Amino acid sequence: MNHQTKTDPDIESLFLTGGGRIIKGMERFGLSDGTRPRLDRLAILSVAVTWLPLLVLATMEGVALGDRVEVPLLKDFLPYGQFLIAIPILILGEAIVGKTLGMVVAELRRSDILSPEDTPKLDQLLTRVVERWRGRAVNIVFLILTTIITCFSLFGAQEWLTGAWQYIGDRITLPGWWYLLISVSVMRFLALRWLWRLLLWTTVLWRTAHLRLQPQPTHPDRAGGLAFLGQTQAVFGVLVFALSVQLSCLIADAVCYRGANLMDFKGHVIAYVLIVLIVLLLPLLLFAPKLIRVRDEKLLLLTGSTYNGAQDLERKLRENRTGELPTEISALCDMGALYENARWMKPVPLEWRHILVLLLAAILPFLPLVFLVMPAKEVFGMLLKLLG
Repeated sequence: MNHQTKTDPDIESLFLTGGGRIIKGMERFGLSDGTRPRLDRLAILSVAVTWLPLLVLATMEGVALGDRVEVPLLKDFLPYGQFLIAIPILILGEAIVGKTLGMVVAELRRSDILSPEDTPKLDQLLTRVVERWRGRAVNIVFLILTTIITCFSLFGAQEWLTGAWQYIGDRITLPGWWYLLISVSVMRFLALRWLWRLLLWTTVLWRTAHLRLQPQPTHPDRAGGLAFLGQTQAVFGVLVFALSVQLSCLIADAVCYRGANLMDFKGHVIAYVLIVLIVLLLPLLLFAPKLIRVRDEKLLLLTGSTYNGAQDLERKLRENRTGELPTEISALCDMGALYENARWMKPVPLEWRHILVLLLAAILPFLPLVFLVMPAKEVFGMLLKLLG
């Protein structure tokens, strides 16, 4: 049943780079087709703005390679992770987020899970959220915040900068200035937009959980028909992966160039993974009270119905003299399947594969750190023994 209304927000645009004047501005430079940004071109442009100038300026100052500084640019792990991996992933990942969340919201509006009376409320909510995402003031605020953070970071730059290529004596190098003012600022701006995107989507989940939902405990997904909502959180694994890459590179720099022990960071990594899971999965707990309530109500109903049906079937089997099985057996089997679906219904609209996606996104970037303390030959040898 389709519950389309006059308010039909372009929900997919909420999770793309922008809309309105931003898209028109991009179109002038070939970065948009007029309706959607060309994310592949934006990703290439980001590398041209954040990474290539560092390489050119570092080469000019003689800190790209060689022994003029302890850690030249091309041996520093963090810029690779930030500007060749994390930023392009955040940009390209917008297509995945836009498509996935657009499909999820369309399913929520199309299905009968949401009460017809509350569909206009959901549309109004989505319209407001789209406006908050596409408004000019949002990007202006992000630019101001990025500028403020960058200005504050300049005061303690020498303490937190990872590569010696950024400093020669007490002087910040040309690539160091570009790194501080431009490259890192691009990363901060994108990170703020992704966090804002996550906050807006969490608001959608929170408000939706308080609408008159009609979950079905006997639904095969064993989440009342809402398991698809877990996919929306899993798609934010793009952001998790980008953050993990940067954290992994920071640890690699510390181990390789500052003599840190890799195992000293074990607690940091575990805490990071736990925080990621809590932040992304906690919004789904908002649906737990309603799912638990309808599950208990359905189990009570099915228990009584199944008991009566089983009692009636048993009576017919005892009175049966023909040897033929009563037709009620098939209906009782079907009732048993419905009961099992309701009994094993999860209190949270989530599947294990969604958790696995987030875990892999958080953990995989840290696996290459093993090669810092153990030769690759030994690592692969151990893997072959385990597989053998």
